[in-house]
Amino acid sequence: MKSRRSLLAAAALAAQAQQPPRPTFTIRPASVPFSEQKLAQSIPIPKQSGRGVVLMRDQRLKVITPRGKQIGDLFAFVQNSNDEFIAPAYTITRNRNIYLKTGRPMFSNYGTPLLIMEEDTVGRHDLLYPACSGSQRPGVPAKIPNCRDNMQAALRAINFPVPEHPEIVHPHNLFQNTPIANLDGQLDFLEPLAKPGDYVVIRALENVVVVVTACSSPSIVNGNDPKELLMEVYA
Repeated sequence: MKSRRSLLAAAALAAQAQQPPRPTFTIRPASVPFSEQKLAQSIPIPKQSGRGVVLMRDQRLKVITPRGKQIGDLFAFVQNSNDEFIAPAYTITRNRNIYLKTGRPMFSNYGTPLLIMEEDTVGRHDLLYPACSGSQRPGVPAKIPNCRDNMQAALRAINFPVPEHPEIVHPHNLFQNTPIANLDGQLDFLEPLAKPGDYVVIRALENVVVVVTACSSPSIVNGNDPKELLMEVYA
């Protein structure tokens, strides 16, 4: 008798065979290679906080984890609208992959490619988890530092209007290592694979406002020790 695992695997293969062709997207090549761009701005992100920056099309953002094992929640909004932002569900479905990979765009809630990861020294990131919220509820303030509040504070600091419903703005979680553990869909909670000095390089495909928050959780997902991050802008 076939095991439940083998039946699930067979069903998954059959479903894949019936899927329509993968959508194709034309991503305009960079006008300037990364090697020809210069460091324009260096922005430290203290632990349990966030910082924001405006990126013009083809500018690049390097997000570095100086001490390793630290998640960076990545948010990005269209420069002239806080109503359009990168949305993990769209990135997953458009790329047909639950992991963030080099050469694959990050899509907005309107299906627009806004960012693309060009370099990655880690290879494991997360698209499933929302921003931590410190147990917020309507009318109830957060109990602990959290990425949802830190994202809003970072937007205010650069005079970008906070979305009316920030709870629906979810991040692409850089360096987070929470893979699918089995065919039942269970998740593993593991330390990031990032070593000190590891990084990703992200290119703006449109004019965007980007926020990166240093995840506040003191749990294993940050190596049991929340740490700082560093953003570098290249132009």
